[in-house]
Amino acid sequence: MKKLTLWALLLAFCMPAHAVTPYQMSDSWEQISIYDVKNPTDLFGEDWAALAAGNAESMNAMTIGWGQFGTLWQRPVVTVYVAPERYTNEFMDRSEYFTVTAFPKDKKDSLLYIGTHSGRDEDKLKKAGLTPEFTPLGNPIFKEATLAIECKILYKEPLKFYLMPEKTREFYNERKITPHIQYIGEVINVWQKSQ
Repeated sequence: MKKLTLWALLLAFCMPAHAVTPYQMSDSWEQISIYDVKNPTDLFGEDWAALAAGNAESMNAMTIGWGQFGTLWQRPVVTVYVAPERYTNEFMDRSEYFTVTAFPKDKKDSLLYIGTHSGRDEDKLKKAGLTPEFTPLGNPIFKEATLAIECKILYKEPLKFYLMPEKTREFYNERKITPHIQYIGEVINVWQKSQ
């Protein structure tokens, strides 16, 4: 009998627990379709958004103002751009996923802060008043956000300086930065805050 109980316990610990997820999102999120998301020109250009990658042990986020929604290889995708010098880029390179989150207008100062300070030097999320929480897949989003898009990286490539128009090359030369890396992510999940 003792052998049977021991085998049952070992079997229970070795079996995958598909129904249990290691992370819980707050109850205020509801899942929606990517097709219900507002105009991406407003999301990226007018409102700004936060790009995040990593996990509960180690993550970083930054403000983004460039991005697109679209379709690639018969999949809905989000494309984002990250300068290779940015600390967040290290997390993008190590991660299989990234998230894009949108915030209410009263969080613009928080987005400005995380866009102008490095997570290498400080806990900039805490200083900006942003609280990370994690999707069931373990990817970072923010409690204060109103929209969260979770993406699986399909493709990445640095933008090619020699293919850029002259004015764009001037942009990089004046700022003394390397051209951004383009990340294309398949949209896996989209959540918005329930009203």
